[in-house]
Amino acid sequence: MKLDSDTVEIEVPPELEGLSRTLRVADVIRRGDLEFVSKPGELVESEFEAGSLSAAARKAFALMIRKAGPEAGDDKIFTITKKELRGSHKGNERIQAVMDELLRVIVRIRTTSKKGKPAIMSQSLLSSCVEETAEDGMSVVEYAFSDNFKRVMQRSEYYARVNLGVMLSLQSRYSLTLYDLGCLIINRHNRVVKMDVDELRRRLGVPEGSFKNFAEFRRDVLAKSKAEIDQLADFLVEWEEVRGSGRGRPVVAVKLTFNPKDPVEQEETAKELDRPKVGRRARRDGTAETVVPLPVRALPVNKPFPSGTLHFCSDQRLLTIVADYGGGWDKDLVASAYRETMGSRLESLTGQALYKSWEGFCKSFVGRRGRP
Repeated sequence: MKLDSDTVEIEVPPELEGLSRTLRVADVIRRGDLEFVSKPGELVESEFEAGSLSAAARKAFALMIRKAGPEAGDDKIFTITKKELRGSHKGNERIQAVMDELLRVIVRIRTTSKKGKPAIMSQSLLSSCVEETAEDGMSVVEYAFSDNFKRVMQRSEYYARVNLGVMLSLQSRYSLTLYDLGCLIINRHNRVVKMDVDELRRRLGVPEGSFKNFAEFRRDVLAKSKAEIDQLADFLVEWEEVRGSGRGRPVVAVKLTFNPKDPVEQEETAKELDRPKVGRRARRDGTAETVVPLPVRALPVNKPFPSGTLHFCSDQRLLTIVADYGGGWDKDLVASAYRETMGSRLESLTGQALYKSWEGFCKSFVGRRGRP
């Protein structure tokens, strides 16, 4: 398992000297097709005017940054398919709400003014968004970053290299925020960050009025985030509570420490990321039950492409492929054309080869005929 802190494969080539360091790393990630996102440190350390972005919005915005790559600081409109944008989620129903959130929520980011002096940027992350109404996975969302965010990308000289698989697997917005912070500082000699409680709450995006008692904040935010990150990331999170003076000695600050896992722990983490999400929380809590294997006769087998209507097809993957790549055409119409094109070759095509062939045909079908 590659450490999130491993910097060997993201050395900056000299021809990219004109870009900020964050954008240069984004370029290397794109050219190597690496499963990471180069997220500006300024965004990782940002605060929100009120509340914060949901977990879905945080993931979507990271995917949009990754898609834009080294051009993220340019004055242009980017395009991303709904399939790419939804990440590990299967449906498109949340996309419009997520885009509205990114257009509406005000973020405060430490940056510099045009005069080069320290400043605070207050603005939404996106300036515009156009979503195609078609529900197939290949319909697109066109988006543009806000002017101030583009300026942050142009000037950002420190970044968090976020592991895409880990990011998409984390469920809590607090876990996502704490994970980003860990990715930001894991390469530093000093991996300790100290914040007073109010600042930590703002950084994590805890809504005002929530978890007022530190015991609740510890249990429902810190402890749950630590459990998720420790299970899925390549580093471990620890914290130390700093108490003040006076009655009850209340907790006034928190020291967060991020430490890389040893090779054995890394291997177990890699295995967990490969396992289904179902049962992950039980495995994390140590309450997972032993699963009795299905009888051999009940195990799924590689089946050929169905000869009848797809409306009664039990292979969900075939249906997902035509929904994502079929351009909105009737699935039986596409299937009929596929059978006619493949002929006798279809009889021996099963498993991954079938899925790949079916996906390729759906794409070419839409390419030839357009959308209905």
